[in-house]
Amino acid sequence: MSTLIRIELRSGAPLLDVRLFSRASFSGVMMCVAASTAAFAALVYTSVWLQSGLGLGPVRAGLALMPLALASFATSLISGRRLHGRSPRAILATGLLLSGVGCALQAGLDAGSSAGSLAAGLTLTGIGVGLMGPAMGAAVFAALPPERGGMAAGTMTTFRQLGQTLGVAAFGLLFQHDGGAMSEGLNRVLIAAAAAGVIGSALACAFAPKPAAAKATSAPAPRNLTGSR
Repeated sequence: MSTLIRIELRSGAPLLDVRLFSRASFSGVMMCVAASTAAFAALVYTSVWLQSGLGLGPVRAGLALMPLALASFATSLISGRRLHGRSPRAILATGLLLSGVGCALQAGLDAGSSAGSLAAGLTLTGIGVGLMGPAMGAAVFAALPPERGGMAAGTMTTFRQLGQTLGVAAFGLLFQHDGGAMSEGLNRVLIAAAAAGVIGSALACAFAPKPAAAKATSAPAPRNLTGSR
């Protein structure tokens, strides 16, 4: 990692200009991107519990997770136009918070829990995901000048993949139940995912670009219609 940073600092055309992370808004939004993946990393172990703990087949386990997908799709569809032009800070923070609270609602499982015990929490998490998806991109692009848009998109994708990969690995340690109930391990995973969502929401409130800054950064330069210089 240190070698990569040195190479990028010396390069005249770096693949990733690490100096961009000196911007608090950009670094903060990248942390939000990583935090947003916690809910998806937790789904890996939710699926394991549904299939190995409850004995559901792959199809029935997938159907049990449908509330998240449906809520996310519906929220994106309904809120897309209505929230266009609104502050990415507020929307991103709200989406992360709802995602975290939804994960917390899924926790509290025990030996008597069923797939239906997850429905309310999955739905709320889906609403949060549907809100923060578009706002995430808007916040990332608002944190950098327009000419850095390609680098911003690439960095966001990298942090999203990295966050989910590390999340699955870290949650795997929490999921270990050592002969105890599998639901106990899943509860720990869901609480950790909830904490990541709440922390991400706080980071969005603190570091995501303000509405005025986002508008100024993303707005195109006015065209000269008179032909004068």
